[in-house]
Amino acid sequence: MDRRDFLKMFAASAAFTMFRPLEVMSGEKLNRPVRIGFIGTGNRGTYGVVTAMSHNNNIEIYALADVFRDRIDQVLPHLNGLNKAKGLQPVAEKNIYVGPNAYLELLKDDKVDAVVIATPAYAHPFIFEAAVKAHKHVYCEKPAAPDAYGAVRMIKAAEGVKDLSLVMGFQVRHASAYDEMIRRIHRGDIGKVVAAQLYYNGGGGSGKKPAVEDDEFRIRPHFQYLALSGGVLNDQAIHVIDVCRAVLETNPLYAFGQSSAAGRKFEYGDTHTNYQVIYKYPNDVNVAVQQMSVGSTSGGVCARFFGELGTAEANYSGGVFITGPNKWDSGNNNALSDADALKGKSFIDSIVSGKYINQIEAGCNSTLAAIMGREACYSGKKVTWKDMVSGKQRYGDQPDLKQFLK
Repeated sequence: MDRRDFLKMFAASAAFTMFRPLEVMSGEKLNRPVRIGFIGTGNRGTYGVVTAMSHNNNIEIYALADVFRDRIDQVLPHLNGLNKAKGLQPVAEKNIYVGPNAYLELLKDDKVDAVVIATPAYAHPFIFEAAVKAHKHVYCEKPAAPDAYGAVRMIKAAEGVKDLSLVMGFQVRHASAYDEMIRRIHRGDIGKVVAAQLYYNGGGGSGKKPAVEDDEFRIRPHFQYLALSGGVLNDQAIHVIDVCRAVLETNPLYAFGQSSAAGRKFEYGDTHTNYQVIYKYPNDVNVAVQQMSVGSTSGGVCARFFGELGTAEANYSGGVFITGPNKWDSGNNNALSDADALKGKSFIDSIVSGKYINQIEAGCNSTLAAIMGREACYSGKKVTWKDMVSGKQRYGDQPDLKQFLK
């Protein structure tokens, strides 16, 4: 895909609108909160996505679904508190669904307008497909999937959908400081971009090997399993990879790299702790990506773009600014402070206004770029964009939820 095609796609996915009056799918006037069904009630979905969405929008947390009841019970007081703060009722017990088919039962409820999918990444594609078929607006957490097969599956499920808002949780580049930096790069403030340096260096963790390492155990600390999460490059560095794609407005041609599990303190799982990846983008742009997940302290998160006229740099903490003749500083040393709020607001606003947005292909392409880097590291070979969009890379050892039927 060349830059011209990418711009057409990005405009279609990130800004394509189909105007409809203030109606819900049933045709009634939208003079009530948007009813949210929350699928996969873990920490990120609860305390990041749904909490920010509730604080900044007219929504009601209406229904919940998870494979495990204890996961719901852990967050239910918090979610009910969000509703109470708006004068709304707690989530009704009849709207709480548990088990492997919980998401399907939730999707049958015609009163649910939109769903937030925050399950382990391996479940995103099949839940997303079901949500689109049920005609629900969807906010799906990133990454799209742990493998290329799942990401391509999601692209196909969203293709041509114009009467729903379908978004992926790449909230970082929606932060106001990041958004302004990207706008200034696009207008030429640093000149032609010639290279980029991206890094996401966070602390690691530890865990003892369980007595039984069954599928229920694997699902709970899913970040330690490639087949369930895709690993840290696919979960963390993917944010700066997504920012890079937004800046360059195209997809990488190929990647090569190295990784290892050095410093890993988990006695279960199969993910690596550190990655060094080089991407080649069109127009001979080289992009270096470093991902570390070792130790107890963070080494920072940064996306730095080198242009013929200057340099643009965005840090999670440490500022977002441009150097050179078109010097600029956001003045914000906590650049992500409004990221979740703005991302969630754009989703809800699109539903309320009827100006629907379909951002799934863009989000899946960022996922495919991260998967490309990971596969290059694990294989020690050059991996191309063509390899990714073929959808052939696939993990086969993903849990079958039917085993949890009671």
